Amino acid sequence: MNGTDIGKRHDYGTTLLLAGHIVLLFTGFTVLAAVFDFPDVLRLPAPERLALFEAGKAVIVPAYWVLAMTGITQVLLTVLLYRTLGAAGTAGLLALVFGILTGFGQAMGFGRWAILVPWLAAQMSDPATTEAGREAVALIEGAFNRYAGMLVGEHLSNICWGFWLFFTGLSVRRTGLLDDRIGRAMMALSPLMWLLAAEQLGFDAPILGLLTDFGFPLLALIHFALAWQLARRPQGGTAKPLGAGAAMVGIVLYMAMIWPAVAG
Repeated sequence: MNGTDIGKRHDYGTTLLLAGHIVLLFTGFTVLAAVFDFPDVLRLPAPERLALFEAGKAVIVPAYWVLAMTGITQVLLTVLLYRTLGAAGTAGLLALVFGILTGFGQAMGFGRWAILVPWLAAQMSDPATTEAGREAVALIEGAFNRYAGMLVGEHLSNICWGFWLFFTGLSVRRTGLLDDRIGRAMMALSPLMWLLAAEQLGFDAPILGLLTDFGFPLLALIHFALAWQLARRPQGGTAKPLGAGAAMVGIVLYMAMIWPAVAG
């Protein structure tokens, strides 16, 4: 089954997932930036990070639950897009595989903050915990931060995310069901994720911050563009190319998303 023989309910469901996925991601990161000094907090020593977490856990834990659920929405939208673009052949299958791997990696990376870290933070702040116990807690938190967070949640997930973008973009171009320019944009932005994955290997340069601040909003626009195309295309047919109106809306949304980085 592919995009030429599925119903509009499928398109509408995929539309909601694509848009909702981005809204959840930006909401979670915005909340964490405000109450947890994310992402700079990840570079602090474990005791300081756990102290900040314990102080704001009433907001931080739900925010991380939201982000963990974006791993699930990534899997769901990957599967639904595969059904839409199934005629893309091997490229479509590779997009399916890497999209699912991306989602599971993100869920594991974010999920530790909702399950493991609250316990570690409580142990660290417990007056009954000895100094040796606090050192052990800091070691455990640091190890999980580097494994579940840096290796699984960031490094491997970003690599898979880049491949998902590339092969999904290639699928969009091969099927011709959606605007070809969206496919080209996805393929062009896929190296962004691979560059970000290099940070966990020791690559540290100012360009990484710029890519995060100004590149991720472009990924958000791609999701919204896919959602708009799927919502408006005729059942089983080909979507009309994005017009000037969509371009203007995209520019406004992009400026709104990058404004905190520009103004800050």
